Amino acid sequence: MERVFLIGCDYVKIGFIGAGKVGTAFGMYLKSKGFNIFGYYSKTLESAEKAASLTNSKVSTELNELIKNIDIIFITTTDDKIQQVCNGLVEKNLLSKGQIIVHMSGAHSSRILEKAKLKACFVYSLHPLQSFAQVEKAVEDLNETVFSIEGDEEKIEIIESILKGTGNKYFKLNSEQKSLYHATACVVSNYLVTLMDYGLSIFESIGIDKMEGYGALFPLIEGTINNIHNLGTEKALTGPIARGDIETIKSHISSFKKINKDSLEIYKLMGLKTVDLAQKGKLKDNQKIKDLKKILKEV
Repeated sequence: MERVFLIGCDYVKIGFIGAGKVGTAFGMYLKSKGFNIFGYYSKTLESAEKAASLTNSKVSTELNELIKNIDIIFITTTDDKIQQVCNGLVEKNLLSKGQIIVHMSGAHSSRILEKAKLKACFVYSLHPLQSFAQVEKAVEDLNETVFSIEGDEEKIEIIESILKGTGNKYFKLNSEQKSLYHATACVVSNYLVTLMDYGLSIFESIGIDKMEGYGALFPLIEGTINNIHNLGTEKALTGPIARGDIETIKSHISSFKKINKDSLEIYKLMGLKTVDLAQKGKLKDNQKIKDLKKILKEV
């Protein structure tokens, strides 16, 4: 049975402008949950045809054909094109009062859709906290994905209803919070890759191949991630700083100075942040805290 909700007296129809990985995967996911996907429009006809085929929906070769038939418009183009697409819909007078415009960018708030309000539309950002490297895997992962919702308070219950219908958890944000929300995602995803590369480069400086080193470290990495998941960051923290082992930290710094001086600055910076975290958990000796910070701040 098709899962629907009402806007006025019409069943909601969902359409996508942009048929890349995000638009295709999310459309497939909504379709699998019983939502009514009307179709796709894309600058590349081939991508629209593929997305429409995967969602058993229509291909629109003209924007007007899509817009006039749908209630919720998902703009799933690249981030730098979202505002341009929205403004184009307004300038071409394609939007109707009460239509809902949604983008799925993590970096931008709904403010980039502001012009649509001139047509009495409602605007939102809906962001899934996951990557979309491969469409089929992304559809599978969406079952466990947490979303953020941000935008107009009026009608926001319709966006919430979508996620309640799919069974996904979500955060509600305001526009001022959106950038730091996205920064958090960058830190724990993108910067984690950078941190891994930094650690492996230290291995490399003592003659251990990076990928061989990664294989050796993987059980430690996996165990740490599992500990964070089960215990939280404060209780998951182990190692010399958590123990207040000052001599070990001195030994690390001495070795960096002799063998890999270029990597020392990042080590110290991360060490200072780790002292701050350790203070919240296992490290309660004030003198050791003071000594560790002094060592890690020394030039």
